[in-house]
Amino acid sequence: MLDRPVRIGVIGCGAQGQNHCRVIRELGETEAVVAAFCDLSEERLAKAGQLWPHARAAKDFRKMLEPGDLDLVIVATMPNTHASMCLAAIEAGANVLCEKPFMMNLEEAVQVLGAAAKAGKQVQVGTNMRYMSTSRYLRDLVVSGQVGDPVFCKAWGCHHSPPVWGPHYELAKSGGGVLASTLIHGLDLAIWVGGAPNPVSVSASSRRLFPGKRGSVVSPEITARFDAEDLLTALVRFDNGATYVLEGNWCDEVKDWHRFELVTTRGTLINNTPFSVKMDEEGKVVDRTPELQGREDWNDGWQESIRFQDADVIGRLRQGKAWELQDHRQLLNMQKVVDGCYESARLGREIAV
Repeated sequence: MLDRPVRIGVIGCGAQGQNHCRVIRELGETEAVVAAFCDLSEERLAKAGQLWPHARAAKDFRKMLEPGDLDLVIVATMPNTHASMCLAAIEAGANVLCEKPFMMNLEEAVQVLGAAAKAGKQVQVGTNMRYMSTSRYLRDLVVSGQVGDPVFCKAWGCHHSPPVWGPHYELAKSGGGVLASTLIHGLDLAIWVGGAPNPVSVSASSRRLFPGKRGSVVSPEITARFDAEDLLTALVRFDNGATYVLEGNWCDEVKDWHRFELVTTRGTLINNTPFSVKMDEEGKVVDRTPELQGREDWNDGWQESIRFQDADVIGRLRQGKAWELQDHRQLLNMQKVVDGCYESARLGREIAV
């Protein structure tokens, strides 16, 4: 238990790092302070410094961690740096909130979680969509048993064009394209709402349609480095008997969407566009979607979910409580699904995970 503000270090001051810096500022300095931040870019360091002028700034994350005075380190960089940064933060005595995708592969995930367990430190991945009001409502419905058992799910993560604001298209830095950087958001949420079962097997297929599609809207410099998949489909089987069908697409002509539809033995739950709960009641389809309009306790914006996540993580550190939204099994399971999809697509067959 802490009788002072949580001291936080932020590694990576790009878009998501800046989001964390703003949210922590909004929570108030009696709760937490950004005591240090790190980035290779002078411009991004300057932006972070405007929010936290008294924090120490560094280009080398090891120098940022060196004093060993941080309670929490937020890692908001590309996945190829996550393992080394998380391990260094844990060694420096800090708990870790790491943005997803968690690691480049299962071996790294096992290493980091093992180090955290040995040091008595906590690790959570930035699955802030779990904190959305609709997400928690659907999760509670499934846990309560009111909608029966999950049996089938369709999950999407689609964009009109590749997200070239970061090198998600470059495998050496991202570890994967549309699955690792886009589809993973909705997939994590769908698995969590569905009771967080264990994956058993994966059958996946991937393609790169760029630059045949969307090539003209991307610079030649990015085109030369673009080696990730921009289309992935998969079927994942779980130990509770449920089957998930996935689509990740960076060249969708229909719409941008991040959603899932979860079919249960008694109904269908849709998390977005539109949010709905439909039930089978004596053979009739009945709409049981709660009325959201005007309810102050329902706020599902992306920024709000980051605020709820950071407030929860920080609040529990101050109170000496464990982080409860994830456990090591869930983190390893998600890495198994991601790794399994890429391996299955490479081999052209279903594989056990």
